Amino acid sequence: MDESCFSLYCNSERYTTGSPTLADPVNELLRHFRQDSLGVTAALTIQFYAVQNRADVPLTISSSACRLASGTGEAVGDRRATGLPYEVTQDQGILIVDFHRVGVLAIDGKQGHAKGYLINPEQLPATLVEYLFHLTLIELLRRCGLYTIHATALEHNGRAILIPGNSGRGKTTSFISLLRSGYRYLSDDHPLLQDSGAHVEVLPFPIRINVTDATVQFFPELRAASEQVLHPGVPKRFFYAEDLYPTAVGERCQPALVLFPHVVDSPQSHLELLPKSRALEALLPQALLVYDQEVARQEFKVLAKLVQQVDCYRLHFGRDILDLPKLITPLLEKRR
Repeated sequence: MDESCFSLYCNSERYTTGSPTLADPVNELLRHFRQDSLGVTAALTIQFYAVQNRADVPLTISSSACRLASGTGEAVGDRRATGLPYEVTQDQGILIVDFHRVGVLAIDGKQGHAKGYLINPEQLPATLVEYLFHLTLIELLRRCGLYTIHATALEHNGRAILIPGNSGRGKTTSFISLLRSGYRYLSDDHPLLQDSGAHVEVLPFPIRINVTDATVQFFPELRAASEQVLHPGVPKRFFYAEDLYPTAVGERCQPALVLFPHVVDSPQSHLELLPKSRALEALLPQALLVYDQEVARQEFKVLAKLVQQVDCYRLHFGRDILDLPKLITPLLEKRR
């Protein structure tokens, strides 16, 4: 069995699997959190197994199990991995997520344990393995007071900017525009949120940055990058922030701005201040689904508290892509 150890903000996690196909994507996802050893009993443990057939999954659902949700496989935004048929069941405290022909996740949030059984994982895209592991990890981290949303995040002079949104809204393009101007990288897709008491903090969750060909064309350094820097991928290419930009990964900090981007056919970008209620309404769909009522209440409180402590804007993102920092940085300076 291959074993990997990680430490995520005082939460130790041990991941084991007997399949290199299931080990490599996880080590890639959590490479910034890797530890040689933990030295303590892990608070969270995840085990992924490779199986050949659905019948090989050693799970039996009891007659008292409660079906919580199901989906036909319609994709949501750019979250292509959610384009899988699924069924979610609660059985004796275990959350069971059945992706049918892909595999099954069994998550015991209260105990901090989870198991995944993936069918012929060598035939699955690495991004799908990564997605299923991330889904499992986030479900466990919620019980530790760490939450996530679908957003990019950057830090500048100790304050964070969150840019939530689905594909086509300009989220990643606006993120790169700020990153190349000296902002520090927190996350391309899944920053972590934690309620520190007085305020909500944004914690780095650095992963590779996925870009479409259209986004690449906006930035000279991406257009000129070799395949050793801008790696091939399907459907998107990807790069690591440290390979292109001199700024390091940022540190945990208080958020100051939340920007909801919307691409417009205009020579200049502009901002529209959003009421707190509208901002919270726009932010909630960017959180992952929660099936435990108490965890859902706590997560809602964190998101509501986040919105109250920041300024929220609709970013009408025009064709002045490289000039976006001139619009955003003065807002951060005022917040200081």
